Amino acid sequence: MVRRTKADALATKAELLDAAERLFSAQGVANTSMMQVAEAAGVTRGAIYHHFENKLDLIDSMMERVRLPFDQMIEQTSQRLVDNPLALLRARLLNIVQLLDRDPHTQSVLTILFHKCEYVDDTLPIHFRHLRARNTCIDECTLVLQQAIERGQLPASANPAQIVVSMVAMIDGIIYNWLLDPEYFNIIEAAEHALDTFIAGLQQRTSA
Repeated sequence: MVRRTKADALATKAELLDAAERLFSAQGVANTSMMQVAEAAGVTRGAIYHHFENKLDLIDSMMERVRLPFDQMIEQTSQRLVDNPLALLRARLLNIVQLLDRDPHTQSVLTILFHKCEYVDDTLPIHFRHLRARNTCIDECTLVLQQAIERGQLPASANPAQIVVSMVAMIDGIIYNWLLDPEYFNIIEAAEHALDTFIAGLQQRTSA
């Protein structure tokens, strides 16, 4: 019997995640079975259930795989722009778009979450996981915006929570539409223009 190494196991897991991304993106979560994912990855039914308890566990691992590089980008950005909260907020939101543009795993996962997953019954936990991640992002960005207000970059009368919700909704809308047809427009240019226009409007209220 050939003894499988840890590297073999990690490679098999990555192949299963890649296969799941392809199938979920092409035919949706509800229409894809665990067995189909196993077959697409060239492994047995036993192999896929060795790595993932069920479809939700598989999707959770897909989301976790794209979280690490995003967290690294956030940490690097925070270190670089710690003294400029408004620029930090802009950069944090652009980080999402930049990672999406350059990383195929992030693009696949967000395509699945935005367009290929019906959030009913068995898939509701995916929806709740997505909401928690979104809400955490909003909460963290709200704290950054509050610092911008304290530093006089925005008026004291500004409502940080409302502003951040608007900015996140704007970026979400750009992502949603770009994923429908990534060749139709440049997502980074669109996000930069939208954020800069929005922030300029806020700053005009400060100087008024």
